Amino acid sequence: MKVYLSGPISGSPDASIVDWRRQALELLPSGIEVFDPALARYDATLAHAQPETVAAAFERLRHGMLVVDRNKHLIQSSDMVLANLLAADHASIGAIGELFWANAFRVPIVIVRERDGNVHDHAMLNAIASVVTHSLEDGCAAAVNMLQTETRLGRRKVSATARGRAGTSHRP
Repeated sequence: MKVYLSGPISGSPDASIVDWRRQALELLPSGIEVFDPALARYDATLAHAQPETVAAAFERLRHGMLVVDRNKHLIQSSDMVLANLLAADHASIGAIGELFWANAFRVPIVIVRERDGNVHDHAMLNAIASVVTHSLEDGCAAAVNMLQTETRLGRRKVSATARGRAGTSHRP
């Protein structure tokens, strides 16, 4: 089973990018393969906040194209996306895009965010989530439970219809 880790990168300090991912690796059983895009080179700068040369803009575009292609294919081959949006102080365009790819590929989504006051508490994200939890521990437990359910049912991925009957909730 494969879990893709999604969460804010641009504008985030390195510690907040990698710390929760390390914790998720400890919380998820060893038999689960984890796809972590932060293990590859990433760009956490807010490009819109600074002037850049044409060469720098081209390099940022090239890097973005590579990241989009890589992450889209990793999500498509995943059995689950675990999105940690806790403590986000701005909307993560990358994480939101990854969640919509997962939805388009019919990959179940676990969103972790605060119960109240999180910028990602949005009707559209709540609607595509298989489940919304409020701690990383609960999010990892929900992901494991859903993966085990899929294995018992003999399915690689749960369809949108089956999600609603599997005891998960679209509501926070």
